[in-house]
Order: sequence, then C-alpha cells, then structure tokens
Amino acid sequence: MPHPDLFQGLAAHYDALMTHVNYDRWFYATGVLAGLLPRGFIHVDAGCGTGVLLERARRAGWRSFGVDISPSMLSALRRSRGALPCAVGDLRALPVRGVHLITCLFDSMNFLLEHEEVERALVQCAAALCDGGLLYFDVVTERMMLDHFANQTWTETEGNLRTTWANRYDPNTRICETWVRVSTGAESSTRERAYDLEFLAEALRGAGLTLLGAFDADTWKPPTRRSCRIDFIAAKNPPLDLRRRVERSIGEMRGQRR
Repeated sequence: MPHPDLFQGLAAHYDALMTHVNYDRWFYATGVLAGLLPRGFIHVDAGCGTGVLLERARRAGWRSFGVDISPSMLSALRRSRGALPCAVGDLRALPVRGVHLITCLFDSMNFLLEHEEVERALVQCAAALCDGGLLYFDVVTERMMLDHFANQTWTETEGNLRTTWANRYDPNTRICETWVRVSTGAESSTRERAYDLEFLAEALRGAGLTLLGAFDADTWKPPTRRSCRIDFIAAKNPPLDLRRRVERSIGEMRGQRR
C-alpha cells in the first residue's frame, strides 16, 4: 500500500521556509566522514528532501544518490536542482546495496512513529552498507519538542510567503503533530516522535551496526538532558582503526564547531 505524501502541500515552498537551516554544518560533518572512506565511495542521502545536501555532494564530485519517500519533495528537487540522481524510496525498505556512506539528516528518523519502524530502518541501513561503511543520522529530542514546539502557534513571513504553524505534543506517545498553512493554501500536517538515546543505541546494535559516537549537534560533545538534537555515527563491521579515526575527526569538528 502506498504511503501518503505528507509533504505534498509544503514541497513547493519547502526551501523558502527552511532558509534558516544550517546545511553548512551537516555538509561539513559529512565531508569529514567522507574523508575516512576509500576514493570513489558511494553515498546515499536517505530522506534527501529537496536535495540541498545532495546537490552539494554532487558538486564535490561524490558518487551521491538521493532517496525520499515523498514524490512531491523529489518533484521540487527536480524543478529547482535539475536532474540529480534520486528515487522514491522508504527508509524501512531501502532500495540500495553496496553503499559506503549513508546520511539521514534533518530528523528524518523522527518521522517514523513506531519503535519497530526505526529498528527496521536501521536494519535496512545495515543491509545497504558495505563492510566499513558509515551511517550518519540525527534525531530531535523531547527537549526540542517541549521547548520549541509543544502546544505553540506562530506566524512567519518569508519573502512573499506568510506561514502559520500550530503544534500539539502528546507526552504519553511523545509525538508532536505540526500543522502548517502557507498563505491561504490548504493546511498540511506532519508528525514526529521523540526517541531515547538508549533505545537508538540498542536498535543500532540489534541491526548489526557499531555505534561510534552520539553527540550534541551544537557542541559535538556528549549529549545532555538539554540537547535538542543528537547526531549519531555508526559503522558496519568497522576495521579496528576506524573508531580511532572517527574520534580524531570528531575532535577536529569540535574544534571547528559551526
């Protein structure tokens, strides 16, 4: 059964609404990890959206491909960025194998609303990766949802776009539902779920992946209860020296924090 396209009403405006997002940081971190891989590595951006990170990766000369569950987001990608290699695909059934690097950013994992779905997605990432391959993903935390979204409403103006946001957080399910209306268009709704670091670490182990580190996205230090976004770096059957190399790279990113 096909999944509903939750971004159908937002895709055409998505880039304009997300001009505040720090894609530079994500691409910098991805580039540091790419430096640990063999030349000619294959990269998949899972949950690529409108292709901002994918476009930068291709410009850097990487063999990068995008996958996203939303046909509307991929249509917006093609309109704004041309014929980047991408396809409709589900994190829970990734249509790729033999990959050296998977990125899954901008809280794409949070859009999976059941623990079993996250576990399945990580199993799929492990199946897609070759030995020594890296997975780099992030999640927003319950702290982010409580501080910035829970039961809040606001209106933003970006250029000619006027956007109204409304949010409802359920502490029992830890799901935050967001309604967005762009100008006088139809209202769109998305839902995200907060997951504990401990669950994600165990799900990675269950998928056969080695967690190389979890970090506060702002500081690249170990996450705390105040962390709003956490970055995870994991590997499939990593060689003995890979953990040390990743740790050195994280130290460099911490020193160049952006």
